[in-house]
Amino acid sequence: MESVFRKKREKAWNGVADGLLFGNPGQLFVQAVAVGVAILYSALGTFLLLKLVGLFTPLRATPKEEGAGLDVAQHGEEAYASGEEAILVLSEGLPPAPKPAGKA
Repeated sequence: MESVFRKKREKAWNGVADGLLFGNPGQLFVQAVAVGVAILYSALGTFLLLKLVGLFTPLRATPKEEGAGLDVAQHGEEAYASGEEAILVLSEGLPPAPKPAGKA
């Protein structure tokens, strides 16, 4: 909002005199471009990091794991053991669940 409401009282430290409401719409444009560049930079960085991580490990669960529920596939337990949300899990179609620490 600095680029909208800025009003020159003294010489500005950055050389910009006023904001949009006081006759300098260029400052709003400069800040809008900076926001756009920041969005593109973060989107590109995220994409590259995900591609790098994807080289070493899958980023998505398999359709079978998604269908059975990730609570079962990832944690080896059902989130809802009774009621409407309960699901029947048959052990033959899923990978083995990780064993809890401390149990053999």
